[in-house]
Amino acid sequence: MSPTRPNAFLKFFYKAPLIMHKIGLGGWEKLIGAEWMLITTTGRKSGKRRETMVDVMDYDKTTDTYYIEAAYGIHADWYKNIQVNPVFEAQVGRRKFKARARILAEKDTGEVLVQFFRRKPAYTRSVMAMVGMKFEGEDELRELGKNLTLLAVEPTPHDHSAR
Repeated sequence: MSPTRPNAFLKFFYKAPLIMHKIGLGGWEKLIGAEWMLITTTGRKSGKRRETMVDVMDYDKTTDTYYIEAAYGIHADWYKNIQVNPVFEAQVGRRKFKARARILAEKDTGEVLVQFFRRKPAYTRSVMAMVGMKFEGEDELRELGKNLTLLAVEPTPHDHSAR
């Protein structure tokens, strides 16, 4: 089972965090227990700056790696953009940096999802339900993870901005 494409309402709903960020209300997501990453890519066809917000599922401080999900996998426009222009701008909270992303191995995606679920069960269930994915327990979530695209985002070697 793969995520279904969003209808017009969900498209607007997904743009709301970006709109809130642009009008200076970034950071409000912490009120609902979320952490988001603003990703700015270069359009693969237009060459224009494109922005999107994604969930930060985990952060490994020792390796300076953020784990995010591409809700629509390899079909997400921002994901297609970074395939053509692999260095992009990322922002988490006040931290801004140039970054690269790599796809996590299938065996790791389920564990990242389970750890996210253990920290934020209601949020995980609601986000998964919005893309048409429901699960009963951790084993089922691990199986769903095999169908998702999770990415490890790391600052480029020459950009270790203040954390």
